[in-house]
Amino acid sequence: MEILSYNIWDLPLWFVRNRKERLMNIGVFIVDRNTDIVCMQESWSLEHRRALSEYMRSHGYYDAIYQVGIKRNNGGLLTFSKFPIMSVRFIPFGRLSISVSEFIGNKGVLETIINTPKGLLRVLNIHLHHESSRVLNSTRIRVRQLRKLFETIKNDSDMATVLAGDFNQHDMANKTIFNEIFGSRNFSFNGSVETFESTYRKENLFVNNWINRITHSQTYDYILTKGLDKIGMAVKSYTPIYMDPVLSDHDPVSITLE
Repeated sequence: MEILSYNIWDLPLWFVRNRKERLMNIGVFIVDRNTDIVCMQESWSLEHRRALSEYMRSHGYYDAIYQVGIKRNNGGLLTFSKFPIMSVRFIPFGRLSISVSEFIGNKGVLETIINTPKGLLRVLNIHLHHESSRVLNSTRIRVRQLRKLFETIKNDSDMATVLAGDFNQHDMANKTIFNEIFGSRNFSFNGSVETFESTYRKENLFVNNWINRITHSQTYDYILTKGLDKIGMAVKSYTPIYMDPVLSDHDPVSITLE
């Protein structure tokens, strides 16, 4: 079983290039790869979302947003699954102490309960506050967002869970505060904290341009898990996928369960 997380960079800004074409090519990539569960972030256009959803559903995928009829801004999150979706809810983080763009974005978590052949799996698709030198202590905001999430799902600890998305925190696996938060909820990083590879790379043509230039590649995207033994599975592999050509400013991250 493969689970993939992908920030698809569908921002409604003039410098974001080839939006609909890239999104449809992302759909083709996922279908061709035969990925089982996909968490997408930054799906802001309802028109593009409908087109991508129609394509994915025509190839046998369930769409969490389509299934529950969410048409408003749900933080730009999409979750697709080859297995039936039992329930869906969007958990907004709230809009205090954040930048204007984050206020408009209404970020949060899309919780999807999926009926896999091995049992129920909770998939939490997340997009945290962006990392910015213009926002005072944005790390503190991300910590508060995670704590709100875990407070919301505190009574649901017995289910196998995947937490995937764009955490907007470079090198998060090596930060004490995040290890404490995830450890207290029994979530595990799936890989070596010394060797997590970059997912927001300066060599990516969509990253390293005049308006969005960076000096060092960053690691923002992760997939964490807990309680997989409840469905008799474990993480076999964890890796970013470096595509050629790239289809977003972020690289997708994949885990394989067996």
